[in-house]
Amino acid sequence: MFGVAGAGSRGKLGWRKNRPQIGVRLSTPHEMTRTRTLGDGVEEWSCTRCSRRLLFRRPPEFEKIVLEPGDEWAAHVGAAGGLRVTVVEPGPPASGELAAQDRNWLAEHGIEWDPGDTP
Repeated sequence: MFGVAGAGSRGKLGWRKNRPQIGVRLSTPHEMTRTRTLGDGVEEWSCTRCSRRLLFRRPPEFEKIVLEPGDEWAAHVGAAGGLRVTVVEPGPPASGELAAQDRNWLAEHGIEWDPGDTP
C-alpha cells in the first residue's frame, strides 16, 4: 500500500499555536492500479483520477520512480495480490451506547464512563 504522495496545505492539518484547526479539508484519496509488470520485479502503477504514474519495486530492493507527478497533494493508495483498497470517508461519530466489552475494559482500568459521554 502506498502512503501520502506529497505534503502541502491541502494534505495537512492546519496548525495554530501547536493545535490542529477543525474543519481544514484533507486530500481526497486517489486509487493507484498496477498497469503492467516489467523485468526485475518492477511494476508500473497509474492513478485512476489524475495522471500520476510511477515505477515501483518491492522490498528488499525497494525503489520508487515517479514518471508523471499528477496531483501531488492527493493521498495515493493502491494494493495488489487480490487485496482491495477501500476508502473510508470521515463522518460524525456514531451515536449510541458503548459495547459491554468496552465498558468493562474502561472499568478495569479505573476509567469512569457516563453513558452520556461521547465515545
